[in-house]
Amino acid sequence: MSPEPVLVCHGLTKLYRGRAALAGVDIEVREGEVFGLLGPNGAGKTTLIRMILGLGLPKAGSISVFGLDLFTHRRQVLRHVGAVVEAPVFMEYLSGLENLSRLVGLTRALPEAHLLDSLQAVGLREAARAKVGTYSYGMKQRLGIAQALLPDTRLLILDEPTNGLDPHGIAGMRRLIRQLALERRMSVLISSHLLTEIEHVCDRVAIIHKGRCLVQTSIDEVRTHSVRVEIDVRGPAALIEALSREPAATACPALDHDDATTLVYRDPVDIPGRVRHLVQSGADVLRVQTRRETLEEVFLRLTHSGDSDVRIDAF
Repeated sequence: MSPEPVLVCHGLTKLYRGRAALAGVDIEVREGEVFGLLGPNGAGKTTLIRMILGLGLPKAGSISVFGLDLFTHRRQVLRHVGAVVEAPVFMEYLSGLENLSRLVGLTRALPEAHLLDSLQAVGLREAARAKVGTYSYGMKQRLGIAQALLPDTRLLILDEPTNGLDPHGIAGMRRLIRQLALERRMSVLISSHLLTEIEHVCDRVAIIHKGRCLVQTSIDEVRTHSVRVEIDVRGPAALIEALSREPAATACPALDHDDATTLVYRDPVDIPGRVRHLVQSGADVLRVQTRRETLEEVFLRLTHSGDSDVRIDAF
């Protein structure tokens, strides 16, 4: 049985100066999963995050968090939503613990033990009493997440959490996000342009382009369905042109063979039959390879086409 949905956005539409920043976006984030929100600059990711945080109203559509309408129960819902949307800023002359105490104290008082538990969760327990001015950039990012975990976060929203981190910091952030989802059954929504990291850390993803959700699927489905067959061929131009016009195929210059063309097939096709036809027609078949597209390749292909009707079976 699938986990219960924690966040459900349905038909979200937002207009800016007559232009659709969001156009009927549907997404669902489930309990205990890490969900990736992907899209080029200007795709609508920031607009969507602002709405989920109650910082903007849609022209149409609804947002349900923990089974409650966000706009009707905003205060009740947002008590359990934490977010790090931009680079966190702290008072560097205070310790990490003191920063948390002052920031949380703006709305409610929490015992020091609770603050230390939050620092422990992000790996900063040993640095709790050190001044933030001595923290590395990655430690400050973690301190921002520690603040977002307070007091009782069930949905964590992170906008570009690995920006500015070195490879070790990125790997550590990846482990932290997975740990929070696994150990706390916390739902984590990540907006990022680092597709390799998203592929490693997320359970499911949505790709947004020009205000529309092109695809919402699991990483496992991307890996299963994004198989393609590549045939490097050199031969009569008329033959290759005719094959490249088939609905199942696309053509591009071959990377490893000069003056050759790569025919790419994504839909089921009789590959042995294609090879026989090429050879019988006087073409040279230089290579036949089956490979899986990475999430980055899927993302680039879908956002390049801008097809709002793309389905998972089109991978």
